[in-house]
Amino acid sequence: MIKRALSQSWGLLVIFFGWQIWVMLTNYNSIVIVSPLAVLRDMVMTPMSYAEPALWTLGFALGGLSVGLLAGLLLAIAVWRWEILSGVISPVALLLSSTPVVCLIPLLARIFGYQSGTEFVTVVIMTFFPSFVFATQGLRNLPPMTSEFFSVLAAKRRKRLLHLALPAALPSMAVALRVGAAYSVLVTMVSEYLMQTGGLGNMFALTSQAFQTERAWGASFAAMALSVALYSAAGEVEKRIRRRFV
Repeated sequence: MIKRALSQSWGLLVIFFGWQIWVMLTNYNSIVIVSPLAVLRDMVMTPMSYAEPALWTLGFALGGLSVGLLAGLLLAIAVWRWEILSGVISPVALLLSSTPVVCLIPLLARIFGYQSGTEFVTVVIMTFFPSFVFATQGLRNLPPMTSEFFSVLAAKRRKRLLHLALPAALPSMAVALRVGAAYSVLVTMVSEYLMQTGGLGNMFALTSQAFQTERAWGASFAAMALSVALYSAAGEVEKRIRRRFV
C-alpha cells in the first residue's frame, strides 16, 4: 500500500522538495514565502489547532454532498417519471451549476444570512447538479432487452423504477459521488472563507490576515488532504458498485 501511494504521489513530493530547496536558497522572509517543512512542523506540533476546523469542514462537506446527491437523484426520478419536468428542472440546474460559487455565495448570504446554514445550502446547491446529470443518464441507459422483458411481464412503472432503473443508475451515481466528493470540500472552503463561519476556510482567512503564513498554508494542506481522502474513498465505493452492478 505504501509503495502504491509513493508511485501515485512522487510528482507531488518532487514539487515539495524543489519548493523547500528554493526557499532555503533564496532565504526569503516567511511572510513572503513559507517552506513546506515549516508548514509540516506547525501541523505536527499543534495538531489540535487543525483538528476542530478540519472536522467542521469535513462535516459540512459530507452533509452537503449527501443532501446534494439525494436531491439530484430525487429530481432525476421526477424527470424519469414525468418527462415534462425536464424542461423546467434541467435549465435551472444548469444555471446554478454554471454560476461560479464566489458569485452565488453573496446572493445566498443575502437570502439566508451569513451563517453556517448558508454554507450548508451552498454545498447542497453546488453538488446536486452532478448527481442530477449522472442519475438521469443512469435511469435512461438500461441494460439491453431489460425494458422489453419488464414490458412482457406487464410490470408497473413503480416496479420498473425499483427493480430496473434504480439498480441501473447506481454506477452512474457512484461516478457522481466521486466527482462531488472532492468538489464539496472546495465549495465548503470557499464558503467558509467568504462568510467566515468556521472551518478551514475561516482559519485560512484569519491566519492570512494575521500574517501567520505557516498556519494559513497548513489550512490549505489540510483541505487538500480532506479532498484526496474523500476522492479516494468515493473511488473505492465506485469500484465496489461497478463490480456488483456492471
